[in-house]
Amino acid sequence: MSYSAATVTIIGVLSLINIALTLGVIRRLGDLERAPAASGGASGPEAPPMTVKPGARVGDFAVTAVDGGAVSSTELSGPTLVAFLAPGCQACDFSVPGFIERAEQTPGGREHVLAVLMGAPQFGEELRERLAPVARVLTEEEENGPLAQAFGVLGLPAFGVLSDGRMVASDALPERLPDPAAA
Repeated sequence: MSYSAATVTIIGVLSLINIALTLGVIRRLGDLERAPAASGGASGPEAPPMTVKPGARVGDFAVTAVDGGAVSSTELSGPTLVAFLAPGCQACDFSVPGFIERAEQTPGGREHVLAVLMGAPQFGEELRERLAPVARVLTEEEENGPLAQAFGVLGLPAFGVLSDGRMVASDALPERLPDPAAA
């Protein structure tokens, strides 16, 4: 075997090892994106994504839903499931199926489910269409708009369960919320 053939073989083996390691890193990054609360961000792994504490009332707001209906903090009665999502947010995309499942089980149906889409409305059309059958869809272009302020949203995705306008619990994953029927 010549030196040039040995060199090519060694370079080939090192390239395969490099590809395997790169794929491992990509898989790990994907796992971290799918579990945002477990990533231990600046607020710690157990920090809720909303600053409104359990038992406290959400702040005042009055907005118009995408379907034209009025939604305000004064009309939040009974159990209410809430989601703050953004089109293009991978962690949000990962959480949408779980949120839809929870929304379908919420007592009172879509009248007791709010889905707030953050960012420019023209980018969220597909997400709006997925959520509209199970939730009243609201949009908020500003990162710190009236809805985000009313709920004290710290990051996305953010999910909450309310009872008569008071926070029961919030989390970055919908499956970790208590059952809205028990709220």
